[in-house]
Amino acid sequence: MECTGMSAEKEDVIHHQQRMAHPSTGLSELAWMAAMATVVKVLLIPAYHSTDFEVHRHWLALTHSLPFNQWYLDESSPWTLDYPPLFACFEKLLSLFAVHVDPKIVDLINGLNYKAETVVVFQRVTVMLADLVLYFSLWRCCRKLSLEKQRLVYISIVWSPSLFIIDHIHFQYNGFLLGILLLSLSFLSEGQDFMGGLVFAVLLCFKHLFLVAAPVYFVYLLRHYCRGPYRIVKFFTLGISVLAVFLLAFGPFIYYGQMSQVVKRLFPFGRGLCHAYWAPNVWALYNTADKVISFSLRMLGFNIHTVTASLTGGLVGDSAPYAVLPQITPMVSLFLVVLAIFPCIVQIWRHPQQQHVTQWVAYAYTCGFMFGWHVHEKASLHFVIPLSLVAIVSSEDAGHYIILSIVSCYSVFPLLYEDEEYPVKVLLLIIHGAVMWRSFSLHFSNENARGHLSCGYPSLAKIRPDLQSRLIAVFCNKENGKSGLVGKIGHLYIWGMIVAEIWGRLLHPYLLNNKLPFLPLMLQSIYCSLGMLYSYIFQLCQILLST
Repeated sequence: MECTGMSAEKEDVIHHQQRMAHPSTGLSELAWMAAMATVVKVLLIPAYHSTDFEVHRHWLALTHSLPFNQWYLDESSPWTLDYPPLFACFEKLLSLFAVHVDPKIVDLINGLNYKAETVVVFQRVTVMLADLVLYFSLWRCCRKLSLEKQRLVYISIVWSPSLFIIDHIHFQYNGFLLGILLLSLSFLSEGQDFMGGLVFAVLLCFKHLFLVAAPVYFVYLLRHYCRGPYRIVKFFTLGISVLAVFLLAFGPFIYYGQMSQVVKRLFPFGRGLCHAYWAPNVWALYNTADKVISFSLRMLGFNIHTVTASLTGGLVGDSAPYAVLPQITPMVSLFLVVLAIFPCIVQIWRHPQQQHVTQWVAYAYTCGFMFGWHVHEKASLHFVIPLSLVAIVSSEDAGHYIILSIVSCYSVFPLLYEDEEYPVKVLLLIIHGAVMWRSFSLHFSNENARGHLSCGYPSLAKIRPDLQSRLIAVFCNKENGKSGLVGKIGHLYIWGMIVAEIWGRLLHPYLLNNKLPFLPLMLQSIYCSLGMLYSYIFQLCQILLST
């Protein structure tokens, strides 16, 4: 007797799943979402742009007008070149087209602060075209996933309100650079370690701030790639290839004896610990603690020296800005970053598994953001974007990502300070947050119905049952048999964010008039810092509990 072994209904389900995972279907989905995002970007062309717009226009002129051995010496503008050589070459490439659009764009002297419509449109379009790198890398990361999971990742990244705000209003090329990072991660996740390491080396020659993840890459490649009978050959082959990338980028400047000048431009430690608007990290909480403690001690009659750094600017430099707490130096900051990354390094050394590499890299960038020197709020993209690939693993990862994504976007609101852009940034956050939240909720509801939902912490099985249940309740948002993506505390935190925005936008100007003008920004920074601190702790616990 011939046994079919499968009902027609089950066959339909399998065929449906196969169609969901077909690469061309996912590519069509990505193309549609990218087209919709491009429409929004085009509508944002006339919007406000920051001084970064003039920075990049000047770099077009600088690389077009001067020989490369003058790029890091030029001071014809306050916006000197402070990105690595490959990004300067990228600007040089763009300048070849800019000169045909409007010659004044690349005029080193007469083009200063040039804001004609031609330069606005040209530079906006270059960011849109550079985003093609991000889209290709996204497709490469997701091409083996089901269509449903691909859609979740595409919604999270292609329609990211933070990318809209930072790249297409404020003006930068983060999508392009993050595309290179995701390309590297896609190679690593497929076991192509050599290409993953090589692409990461290229990324560092485009933007040095991605260097924070270098220890993770080094240990992972050492333990995962440089093994087996040919491990010595692999080690030297990879090392020589990476060195060749750096020599290609920095070699000319070494030849001209300019490396000290290049390093000085790339690592300007004199700028101080914090940016003018405190990035939502540990140092925002540290700054606030010093102000509160010193103020309290003065009220109690203690003679506390009043520091010169103000809360209004939030700029912390070399003028001993702390009245009570110990001063922070670049070496202290570096030590804390390395210390924070160390548990991750230990885990990589013990269990170098490729399915966790994206999570490890994202955690390294989180550590750099939380403890780094002169961190910009925009740097949260370095870990928020990769974590969208982790968010599809479990409902707990999804809940964490939803909160993190909202906090990250809200923390960059001060970049758009003009009233005309206020409705834009609010609508971008609300619409994306609602779509993302709904999409992840539906996905994991279906997973739960199919019996596939798990807490996502395999190592919990090794812990005694009472502690295991407590950890699940805290980190997996499960309590009294109920589950949710963000949990009760997450809901309360998001409502608190709304209250903080209402205070800063409406109540503070009405109740306090012009008094304490720094307070709304400070409260926003502190409140977002708490959300970022939660994300850091969540990721750390997840790494420690995973195998």
